[in-house]
Amino acid sequence: MDPNITYTYFKQRKDFGRQVMFCEVAPQMLDSINPDKSEQNKYCLRNPVHREVQTCVRTSENNINTKVTKIKTTGINHSEGGWPKDIFCTDEEATARYRRRFERDDGYVDAVKTLNPEFEHYIQQNNAIEMYNIYFKEIASEKPVEKFLIKVNTSYKDVGTRPVSDICWTHEDQSKLAVSYCNKSFPEGVSLNNDFVCHLWDIENLGEPCSIFCPPSACWQLVTSPASSSMFFAGLENGKVCIFDIRSQIEPIAMSPDHLAHRDPVSALLFIPSRLNTDFFSGSTDGLCMWWDVRNISKPIDSLLMAIRIPQGEVSTYTNTEPVSALQYDRAFSTKFLCGTDTGFVISVNRKGKSHQEVMSAVFNAHDGPVKSVHRSPCTSKVFITCGGWKVNIWSEDIHSSPIISGSAHDHYINDVIWAPKRYSAYMTVSADGKFRYWDLLRKYREPMASVPVSQDRLLKLTSNEDGQYIATGDSKGTLYLLSLSDVLVNSDDNDKQLMIQTLDRETHREHILETRVKEIKLKLKAGEDKKECLEMEVENEEDKEDTEFMTLEDEYRAIVSAELRNMEGRPTYIGGDPMRRR
Repeated sequence: MDPNITYTYFKQRKDFGRQVMFCEVAPQMLDSINPDKSEQNKYCLRNPVHREVQTCVRTSENNINTKVTKIKTTGINHSEGGWPKDIFCTDEEATARYRRRFERDDGYVDAVKTLNPEFEHYIQQNNAIEMYNIYFKEIASEKPVEKFLIKVNTSYKDVGTRPVSDICWTHEDQSKLAVSYCNKSFPEGVSLNNDFVCHLWDIENLGEPCSIFCPPSACWQLVTSPASSSMFFAGLENGKVCIFDIRSQIEPIAMSPDHLAHRDPVSALLFIPSRLNTDFFSGSTDGLCMWWDVRNISKPIDSLLMAIRIPQGEVSTYTNTEPVSALQYDRAFSTKFLCGTDTGFVISVNRKGKSHQEVMSAVFNAHDGPVKSVHRSPCTSKVFITCGGWKVNIWSEDIHSSPIISGSAHDHYINDVIWAPKRYSAYMTVSADGKFRYWDLLRKYREPMASVPVSQDRLLKLTSNEDGQYIATGDSKGTLYLLSLSDVLVNSDDNDKQLMIQTLDRETHREHILETRVKEIKLKLKAGEDKKECLEMEVENEEDKEDTEFMTLEDEYRAIVSAELRNMEGRPTYIGGDPMRRR
C-alpha cells in the first residue's frame, strides 16, 4: 500500500466505551440535483385518456351480519345401553323381557334390514386387512434395557466453609431445602462453631437463600413441621430444642429450659406423624430420649434412658446408658421406634412395656463403630437398614443375631444411607470419598447400579424429597448439592414389591435356619461339656473307690502279718528237726 494515501487514527484508552452523546443541529444540504430540461421535453401530458391501467386486481369489501351460533360443552352419563326409566339395567330378567318385546317390533326389524348391507360392507373391509398379523415373529424378543441417569443439577454454597450438619425438605408444593451448618465435635475447650445461621434455600434460586433463621447455639439437627412449611424444630449443641417460625422472626419463638434440656448436644431429632402433628422427640449422646409437645416445650412429655447393660441389682442411670446417634419412628406402631447408638447397637424400643426387658424389646449388634443412620424399608416395616463404619447392613426384627443382608466393606467411611421412597428395592449412600451411590437389590446384589462423583470433599448428609425425584446432599465444606434421578430410578416396576418381599422373606428364613443351627451346635457343645464333666466325676469316684479298696486290703494284709509274727514269737524253735533238741 502506498504510504502517501494511508492515515493512522489514534484514540486514547480512556475514551473507549464512552456513552454516545447526541445533539440537535440545523439541517445542511449535502447535494442537489437539478432537473434536466432536455429530458423533460420528451414527455407530454395526454388529456383526455381513454384507457385505464392498473397493476393489481380490484377488490371490494362487503359487511354482512351472520347468524350467531352458541356453543357449550356438556357431559352425558351413559350406562348399560339406553334403558327406559322403569327398567333396571341390573335386573337380568327385566332386561331380557324388555329386549324380547322390543325385538318383535316391526320398526326394529326394518332398521336391522336397512343397516345390514352397510354392516356387511364394513365387515368385509375389516376382513380384507390382516389386523392381527404378527410381523417379525421369527426374531427372538429381547428384554428392554433400563437406561438410568443421575445428574448433579445445582449447588448451593455457604458463605463460609461450615460443614453441613443436617438437611430437610419442606412439606409444600414447591419444596424448599432447610440446611443447618456446624462442626459436630466435642472440643475440650472453646467450641469450634462461631456462626450459627441456618439457611432456607429455594431450589430455583442459586444466588442466595430465600430466608435465614438464627439459633442461639450451633444447630446439630433440623426437622420441618408437616402441618406448616414455615415452622422448623432444631436440636442445639447445648442440649436444648427450639422452634422457629420464619414468618414472624428469625429467632426462636420457643425454647426448652436449661434444667430440663439434654446434657450433651442433640444428636437425633424426629417428628412423630399424628392426627394433630404436635409431637416430636429428641435423642442425645447423654443416652436420654425426650418426647415434646409443640404447644408447650417448657417440659418434656416423657423421657427414657437408653440403658441395655445394667449391672445386676442396679437401676438405669446416666452412667450405664448408650449414647444416641440416630432415631427412626415406626408408622405402623405409634409406641415403637428404633434407636441407633454410638456404641454400634440398634435398640428396638416399645414405650408401653411394663418392665425394662419389655421396653428394650430387642438389641441388634449392628456395627463396630457408631450407627450413623437407621431407616425402615418402605416395602415392609419389619426390615430396616443401618450404616456405620465401612458397611451397610439390612436387618429383620425377627433375627437379632446377624443381618439378613450384609453389605460388602467399602474403601471409604459411609456417612449416611436412605431408602428410595418409591422404589422398594433401592437405597442410596454417601461416603467420605465424595461419591453418591445408588444400589438396587433386585438388579445388582453386591455392587451399586451407579456411582457419581459429587464433591471433592466428604459427603455428610443425604435426604430425598417425597417423590424421590430430587436428592439433596451436603459436604464438609458447606456446599449443598441437588441431584436429579431419571424415572427408571424413581418408580418401581409392577412386580418389584412382590419380588422384594420374597427376597427379604428368603433371606430372613435362611438366617433363621442358620441361627437355629448355631443354637443347636451350642447346645450340643454344652451337653458335651456336661457329659465330659460327668465322666470326669465318675473316673474320680472310681479312682477314690479303688484307693479305698486298696487301703482296706493293705490294712488287712498288715493285720495278718502282724498276727503271724506274734504267733511265731510264742512258739518253741527246734534245731535239726529234733523236737527234743531246743535252740
